[in-house]
Amino acid sequence: MREVDLSIVAYQPDLPLLRQLLASLAEPPAAPVRLNLLIQDNSPDPAATARLVALPELQPGGAFARVDVKHSGANLGFGRGHNANASRGTAPWLLVLNQDCILEPGALDTLLAAAEAGDARTAAWEMRQIPYEHPKGYEPVTLETPWVSGAATLFRRAAYEEVAGFDEHFFMYGEDVDLSWRLRGKGWRLRYTPRAAVVHRTYREANEVKPLQVFGGVFASLAIRLRFGGLGRFAQGEVMLLAEILAPNSFPGRRWGLVKTWVRALFHAPHFLFTRVRATDRFRPYFAGWGYEIRRDGAFHEFASTRTAVAVPRPKVSILIRTMNRPALLREALASCANQTYPNLEVVVIEDGGGNAGESVAREFASRLDVKYRATGERVGRARAGNLAMQSASGEWMNFLDDDDVFFADHVEVLVGEAVRAGVKGVYGLAWETHTEFIDQGAGRYEEVMHVTRHNQPFDRLTLWHHNYLPIQAVLFHRSLFERFGGFAEDMDQLEDWNLWTRYTLNDDFLQVCKTTSKYRVPAAARMAAERQALLDEAYADALERQGRLTVTLSPRDISRMADSYARSQSVMMVTRSDLRRFFGAHRALARVVAWRQPVGRFLRRRGVLRTREKPASPR
Repeated sequence: MREVDLSIVAYQPDLPLLRQLLASLAEPPAAPVRLNLLIQDNSPDPAATARLVALPELQPGGAFARVDVKHSGANLGFGRGHNANASRGTAPWLLVLNQDCILEPGALDTLLAAAEAGDARTAAWEMRQIPYEHPKGYEPVTLETPWVSGAATLFRRAAYEEVAGFDEHFFMYGEDVDLSWRLRGKGWRLRYTPRAAVVHRTYREANEVKPLQVFGGVFASLAIRLRFGGLGRFAQGEVMLLAEILAPNSFPGRRWGLVKTWVRALFHAPHFLFTRVRATDRFRPYFAGWGYEIRRDGAFHEFASTRTAVAVPRPKVSILIRTMNRPALLREALASCANQTYPNLEVVVIEDGGGNAGESVAREFASRLDVKYRATGERVGRARAGNLAMQSASGEWMNFLDDDDVFFADHVEVLVGEAVRAGVKGVYGLAWETHTEFIDQGAGRYEEVMHVTRHNQPFDRLTLWHHNYLPIQAVLFHRSLFERFGGFAEDMDQLEDWNLWTRYTLNDDFLQVCKTTSKYRVPAAARMAAERQALLDEAYADALERQGRLTVTLSPRDISRMADSYARSQSVMMVTRSDLRRFFGAHRALARVVAWRQPVGRFLRRRGVLRTREKPASPR
């Protein structure tokens, strides 16, 4: 039988919320599992521990095979508390959880299934937190992540013990990054499990500033910089801290708290300096300001819990993939589809050209995806292949995915949710333009050089008529648009997607979702990038000429609004006369000054200081 030690560090817990966590853990699993509950209570009052012990969920005969609650006598801190729990357990799996988490239905089964199916060198599996997912980037294909959060992560005990668990010099915040990087330094891998979610209300509202997080995060950054980056990175952190101290206070006591944090970091510096962890071929520490990862936009996009959300429709979505004898890249595209958190999904693969190399790849995913594969048998072109995909699709919604592009796991969930909520026929997310050095396309060997959010444009029809800001894989559109306007122009082999979006938005506005949900690859090599751009430039004139054949019905008000929106989007700073009138009119003192504008102007013109503008002659 499977066995898991559940580790919870408590501190003056909200008992009703803690009971919800315990109830979510006690839900019947799909397969038998022995759960050992280990609680280290850091509350100062022993009576708090007694109230924990008395909870109905912890009584003999319940869902937990073993219950072990210990009172610390003092606040040991987060990492030290979990280490104390781990020392009292022996199960091969250790699930660390915050006291204020609640597992989504089936999340524990999903998490354990991922761990048991994983490779032997994976140390940890991080659960997805909702309503706000952590914005750190991860690998959409393998789901490898740069670090795992201590709020809800399953550890392989052997890996946890190999690095001696959490470093107890951290009190709270950052100890999870430190543990993650020490594991990676030993050759272990870390995975994200987006289908296993927990409700963890880290923030009461978007962009909330929490003093303890600020101070703990600064200490952690200095400590981690010293351990993994050396004195140079530590000095860089000190410069950043000095700038923070000199900045205006965002909450009372911030400046003095940062000074004390600096002193504390200096006191602990010898420990981190003498326990240095060096970079390896597989692990290189990444520092981005106070962060440790490349972050995706949309940190505060809100996800609803299935326990509390009103039932919403889950229409079928068809993912449309065009490929041509690139099985390794196709495998990655399909893997990113298989990792989607949205359940009602089909994938249509159209292989253009004379080969069928993708057929065996599609069969690999038969147990994880509803995949339809079709080979054209001859070269028909990108546009024709795309039309065949749309004709073969059975979904109410459709989304293209080129074989060298990938989705993050929440792509379909995010876009369908927003489309249904807003009642629109098209929706698009942000996307990373990933500059990629291809070493061997056939084998799928490449190096991603950098990620850029090239387009972050709210929907504007006039801007779309000027240039395409909708990467093809970023757009989810309703089937009715295909049925009404048709598919790609089959005599186009470049910018066919721009032509499609221009037609699909003649009557319907699309909706932008400001969350990074996909990435598309472009050549990093200058020569290849220039060749690609030359093809696009050559096709641009043809695409514009085709737009000239389209007609659209707009009111004068629509045209005025579009022109104003386009002018503003293309300006670094734009202040119109209307803006000035509103600004001066909103301030009584300024309005009085402005009232003298005309009489003063007349006086100056009479004195010859200002020239009178000549009126144009009337037409005869």
